[in-house]
Amino acid sequence: MCGIVGFTRPGDDSKAVLASMMKTMVHRGPDGEGAHVTGKIAFGHRRLAIIDLKGGAQPRVDRDSGDALVFNGEIYGYRALAEGLLRDGVELADRSDTEVLFHLLRRCGVAETLERIDGMFAFAFFEGQSGRLYLARDRFGEKPLFYGVRQGVMVFASEIRAMRRHPAFRSAGLDKKATHNYLTYEYMPGDESGFAGIFKLRPGHLLVFENGEADIRRYWRPKYGGMDPAIGEEQALDRLDELLNESVRRRLIADVPVGLFLSGGVDSGLLAAVTARQSSGITAFTVRMPDSSYDETPNAIRIAGHCGLPHQVVELGDKDVMEAFHAVSAMIDEPLADYSLLPTYLVCRAAGKTMTVALGGDGGDELFAGYSSFKARRYSNIMARMPAIIGSLLRGGLNLLPAAGGYMNMDFVLRHVSQGFGYPVDYQNTLWMAPFTVREKAGLWRKEAMPEDNTFRPLDDLLDADAPADPVERLLYLFTLTYLPEDILVKVDRASMYNSLEVRAPYLCRAFAEFAMSLPPYWKDSGSTTKYLLKKLAARYLPAEAVYQPKHGFGLPLAELLRGPLYQPVADVLMNPPASIAGWFEKTAVKTLLDQHKNGKRDHRKKLWTLYILFLAASRA
Repeated sequence: MCGIVGFTRPGDDSKAVLASMMKTMVHRGPDGEGAHVTGKIAFGHRRLAIIDLKGGAQPRVDRDSGDALVFNGEIYGYRALAEGLLRDGVELADRSDTEVLFHLLRRCGVAETLERIDGMFAFAFFEGQSGRLYLARDRFGEKPLFYGVRQGVMVFASEIRAMRRHPAFRSAGLDKKATHNYLTYEYMPGDESGFAGIFKLRPGHLLVFENGEADIRRYWRPKYGGMDPAIGEEQALDRLDELLNESVRRRLIADVPVGLFLSGGVDSGLLAAVTARQSSGITAFTVRMPDSSYDETPNAIRIAGHCGLPHQVVELGDKDVMEAFHAVSAMIDEPLADYSLLPTYLVCRAAGKTMTVALGGDGGDELFAGYSSFKARRYSNIMARMPAIIGSLLRGGLNLLPAAGGYMNMDFVLRHVSQGFGYPVDYQNTLWMAPFTVREKAGLWRKEAMPEDNTFRPLDDLLDADAPADPVERLLYLFTLTYLPEDILVKVDRASMYNSLEVRAPYLCRAFAEFAMSLPPYWKDSGSTTKYLLKKLAARYLPAEAVYQPKHGFGLPLAELLRGPLYQPVADVLMNPPASIAGWFEKTAVKTLLDQHKNGKRDHRKKLWTLYILFLAASRA
């Protein structure tokens, strides 16, 4: 795992600029750095050594052709690819996946290489003969890659803060339209980074930069259905079992210690069981939440004991929360309002003290319909026909009651589900999770500052003729292309990299994921059970009581924390917005949110945290 940076048309100060960009990402690569500068290209790399600790240095360069590579991530199954190269007479300089990727790109071309490899990656490859620069990102978006073009110069980096050390983007401020969307999504959707002129390369996309112009192409997209109808349920389970075991086997390959995140849910529990059968002594890490309604530790302890895994429970006290709060606040650049970043940071910190790699259960919900949205989806057509005013009246009635506490309390659920009333089915899931309704956003912005509303354009862009028609598959498709890469995987990448830890997601193995997508939707959401087939697979490894239990999100009692130790530092930021956005929002509206939450009249946890993260990001601009 690493951090990469680079730009075209280097000048006299390029080495200093490159060094400044790399310096912002020491946490991504504390084990060393490398640079390569020519008259055409400047590449920089910070390394977290995982494979071939003595080899694997970057940038990888062929002096004769001028070809060069910087690469962040892991290529799984690279040993088999290396054997193929050796049979073809290629001499490999070391036994790293970087060396394999470099030779594949040079021999096979970028398009064929992307088709052949499985992994989590973001890379930049400069083709010396043609002068083309290629940027590519893995299929699901596990690894980040930002870019921007100014006056014919391409700049790229693993993080926004590194981008903003290049002279072309030092003055880049928050983008108003992207900010408007963020207040609905809680993350930056599509290719938006939140900063003017800086974009995200989308998952499954390839960018070709030539003659000062960028051409972006999609090389992969989720495809649903198509499984051989002759395959029965047990055969499908056997195939899932085989593919998951192979994925875990490949993701356990490392020259450093490997651990496992165990939340207590079915996804991480199944991974724990599969991992324990393949490798003894793997330590599982769990965060114990202070509020029992948020806590899954008892089930995690039960699973670890059943699997015979060493188990470390990370206690989450006020001191730990404040440490995570200050650490995350200091590192934020791309706005992300998922407050489970705090406990994720703490479990990564604990694992990072003894491990360099950890396995995580991300992707299971998006492949097997695990979210509560799939239960609510059954009533989507009814909600779409209900006038939006009914949702407003329902929320108004709830305002007369004291704010409730606890995980997914009824007040919280009713408020958020009602936000989808009167909207098309395809928009409802986004609105169910939104911190602000459309009307609330209008009341927050100053009228003269509010940008044109294009809230749903990122969803419309995805819902083309090739999007699945089946309602379960359609929602899975949207989760896979929005919430998974823009929220979940961003959260895990940032929390782990802040602690110089690499997190690998076995469920996002290409072969496993594509087979899961091919399964009929009723094997995911059976009508009475979500994750139907995955739970049946987990039941092969775990006791039924560990598998068939209510789903928990990985959250913490933020509402209570924002009335306690987090109130003052959050209020200080919200009441003193940076000058760049001070004219965008009604200060009295923000103050009302703070006061209503503080005195217990309303639960504004999502609104306050969303604004806090936004204001922090603006303060860095």
